[in-house]
Amino acid sequence: MARSPRRPISIASSEAPAVAEIVDAQEYPAAVSRRRWLALIPVAFVLLVFAATLEPVQRTWRTVLGLAGLGPLALTMSGNITDDDGAPITHAFVRVGQEGTLASTYSDEAGRYQLAYSIRTRLPADVSVGATGYEASLRDLRVTSTDPQYDARLHKVVRIDAGATAHAVIASDDGLCYPVRIDVREPDRSWPCRLLHVLVAKTGVLSVAVVPDDPRDRFGVSFAVGSEPTLLFATPCCPSDYATRLPEGADALVQVVALDLDTSAAPSDRSRQGFTLRTALDPP
Repeated sequence: MARSPRRPISIASSEAPAVAEIVDAQEYPAAVSRRRWLALIPVAFVLLVFAATLEPVQRTWRTVLGLAGLGPLALTMSGNITDDDGAPITHAFVRVGQEGTLASTYSDEAGRYQLAYSIRTRLPADVSVGATGYEASLRDLRVTSTDPQYDARLHKVVRIDAGATAHAVIASDDGLCYPVRIDVREPDRSWPCRLLHVLVAKTGVLSVAVVPDDPRDRFGVSFAVGSEPTLLFATPCCPSDYATRLPEGADALVQVVALDLDTSAAPSDRSRQGFTLRTALDPP
């Protein structure tokens, strides 16, 4: 029996051939991927809120805001209190003030102290240091970290009788006297100064004059009796000599101010200025 001839298969078609699309089994369509990321947003928000409740994170943010002046800054300040020879001063009083007292303490046997307190860095503050037998020191405080170091050097109290002379030196890092101005048209300004005591044996007119070691240096002088100089020293300041009538037994506290000593300059020969205080007691 004869076989029928095979019919040819036509591959021609009026339609375009179908193209197979190969999709990676691990790849999601864009819409699915976007929905997955949107679903993670609430989870991320919860994690951020939880992290913000952790103490280390809160402490970091408080520090950042405090240093920027946007809130109180918690800090621990330490330092050393020494005398002119660099020896430690025991039981020196240290006080930090800013619209009232922030903290205070005393130095230990090694002359070292430590204070923990909170401060607003945008407002002015000051540090006062004192010890029995030494001149008090008062200086501005500028905080730029959470562990500032503040050292102070105190001078022994100088006492002379009226009619005697005394030599002393003012350094750029000595205590500042408040308030002092050299012109009534200018605001009060702080200057490095020394405080010397003059004892009046009998009633009379006490005259004091300050003579610089270097003629280029400018000093001013004024004095008060029986009170802090910041309360009684007159402004404007300061002539190079002064006189007033005082009773017998008075203890005149003489303020000598260095009027052109740069407190911001690095230590140098010009960061220390010497002077001689001359006194005289005349009949009333």
